[in-house]
Amino acid sequence: MFVWNMAISFQILFIILSSVIFAYLRDKTFRYYMLYNSFLLLYLLTRDDYTYFTFEYWVADFLGFRNAEVFTHILNFFIQIIFYHFYSLFALHFLDLNRLTRKYFFTVVKILRALLLFFFVFGIITYYLTDSDLYISLYTFLYLPIMLTIFVITVIKASKYSDKHKHFFLIGVCAYVAFALTSFIGSFVPSLNIPLPMAFFYTGIAIETIFFSLGLAYKVKLINDERNRVRNLVTRHKHQQHITKLQGLLEGEETERKRLAQELHDGIAGDLSAIKYNLNNLKVENRISEKTELLDDILVTIDKSCRQIREISHNLSPSSIANFGLFGATEILCKNIEQLYHIKIDFTFPEEELELAKKTEIHVYRIIQELLNNVVKHSEAKTASVEILYNEPYLMITVKDDGKGFDVHAVSNGIGLSNILSRVRFLNARLKRESSPAGTQFMITVNLNQFPEDSEAENSAKNALKTAKKNS
Repeated sequence: MFVWNMAISFQILFIILSSVIFAYLRDKTFRYYMLYNSFLLLYLLTRDDYTYFTFEYWVADFLGFRNAEVFTHILNFFIQIIFYHFYSLFALHFLDLNRLTRKYFFTVVKILRALLLFFFVFGIITYYLTDSDLYISLYTFLYLPIMLTIFVITVIKASKYSDKHKHFFLIGVCAYVAFALTSFIGSFVPSLNIPLPMAFFYTGIAIETIFFSLGLAYKVKLINDERNRVRNLVTRHKHQQHITKLQGLLEGEETERKRLAQELHDGIAGDLSAIKYNLNNLKVENRISEKTELLDDILVTIDKSCRQIREISHNLSPSSIANFGLFGATEILCKNIEQLYHIKIDFTFPEEELELAKKTEIHVYRIIQELLNNVVKHSEAKTASVEILYNEPYLMITVKDDGKGFDVHAVSNGIGLSNILSRVRFLNARLKRESSPAGTQFMITVNLNQFPEDSEAENSAKNALKTAKKNS
């Protein structure tokens, strides 16, 4: 009675447990285990004489005593067929044979369904024949041999294909089958004098449940690991897609900058130079001597316009990056801003030249350029500083000014700041902003090991994602 109560408690516990796991994971494995435990609990309740005969007497009110006896006897064995059916489906899924050996899995499922349908129909026939012994004989000499054959083949398949959680499960299921057979033989062969044969069945259930618990813990770990791996791959793939799209936008912007710079340099600047040349000729020839002062103003204006166009052209397409590298181009940028806007800029950079990818140099230069433009336009600063530090693998850029500052929470992201943020995202960098009435500071940290070099990373992420989806 103690072992029976223990078995009942185990079944109630695992009905609840498998229901919760199924609701959490949505894995049909645990739905089958929940159904198996439910019908096994129903069967265990019938092993209590009081419950069994109470049900039989209740059925007798509708069918008569003799028919109720046959019906209850057949139903008792059919319930066993049902819970073995669900247990087999659970075992196949739990051992991942539905994924690893699909042909064998679908063959076994067809056999299980055929057996369930056959014994349901045969149960109706034997009920009308009022011969429950015939049903039990067919159960003993047809159903059990087929199920034992499936059990042996499944153990062999699982040993070959399934993951490490199989060891816990196979130990438990082998003990379960051994104790169940001992119980069955002891119940129907009295000459063996096996005391309390059903106690073996209850003990087998308890052992199987204990080892299943260990296998379940490992299985859930494997499921969560696989889900996390796929989730990380999906996240990385989406991130790479975003980076690729952003890269296309930034490269398009850079191409358009170069085109505009070329147009300014070869078009408008050339035209202004031609106008200046012609005006100089007129001045030399004294053909407009009365307007000398006006002519001088025009020439100064043209010179100023030419300088501004050269500055715009340089900013749009800084050839100094190709000629002098990031540090040299940034130094030239700082000196030009000092001359044009009279803001003292202190530039600090590493003594040794860094071998950076051209894309990295362009994006870092554009970030510094945009930050200095903001200093010129909005800060009302007198001095500023640009500092580039390198501590492998991190490149740290700091731009500070002594201007009026701004509210970092209230300010909206204009075009300039949006461009900065886009380039920071593309570089997988971190941006920190600090501002007060005493000045503003931007700090950008770039991990050069995480810089997206090309689309190869995207292709590898896509291939890994496809493999993960196929495996899962």
